Amino acid sequence: MEWLCGAYRLSLANGPLVMAIVNATPDSFSDGYPDVGRACARAERLIADGADILDVGGESTRPGAPSVSESEEIRRVVPVIERLAALWSVPISIDTQKVAVAEAAIQAGASIINGVSASLDVGAMKHLLQRYPVGYVAMHMRARPAVMQQHADYADVVAEVGDALAAVRAELDAAAVDPTRVLYDPGIGFGKKLDHNLALMRAAPTLYARLQRPLLMGISRKSWLRDLYHRDLDKSAASLQWRDTITAMASMLMPFPAVAVHRVHEAALLRDALVLQQAMADPAS
Repeated sequence: MEWLCGAYRLSLANGPLVMAIVNATPDSFSDGYPDVGRACARAERLIADGADILDVGGESTRPGAPSVSESEEIRRVVPVIERLAALWSVPISIDTQKVAVAEAAIQAGASIINGVSASLDVGAMKHLLQRYPVGYVAMHMRARPAVMQQHADYADVVAEVGDALAAVRAELDAAAVDPTRVLYDPGIGFGKKLDHNLALMRAAPTLYARLQRPLLMGISRKSWLRDLYHRDLDKSAASLQWRDTITAMASMLMPFPAVAVHRVHEAALLRDALVLQQAMADPAS
């Protein structure tokens, strides 16, 4: 199984891939690297730690976050993507809700659109996907980040998220977007409460079977950790390390190939966890 992303053909056959986050924002909930030099230094470390993909974002999507203008988001991400593309032959993803930002990022060197609002915006984004052969992550988001937690009400979260993502797949299929270019993300933490998040994590095989494509799972450092462990989260080194450790543990429990890409803030712990996951699944590894 492969994921076609522009010039890259990413194999999904030999174990999950690691997508590492490079936040080109001043207001992320846990980190941020708003200048090119610091962003590139972080990217270099993430690659050394085993990242397969770099995911650049210029707008915080934490619960309650206000929207950023297209021009400001482009100003933040394009110089970072241009520099990363010049330095390393690693697929670069743009994390965005906006078509104009995605197109500017592709022209700067991105080969994947991490469409965090696909369930809201695929009708607009599909036209960009028809023009550029980039990879696409179609994520579920019921409402924009500023108000999304006000819409965290589901009778059956697995069925409803599955319905929304199946509708995205149908629209992409109708637009003749090659399905091997697309992965799906249930949107952990995006307009969901703890029980919703846990249900979706458990249901990865169900969603994989329904969508007939692997999932990308983004659980790193999110509020489900606070809610499950009843522990305050802050930006201290100890808090971030604890969150990264639990993230790696949870990621190891998610079955491959249903979950084929993990989006995380730190690559090293996750890479080690995935080695153990593979060894436990395959005695010959």
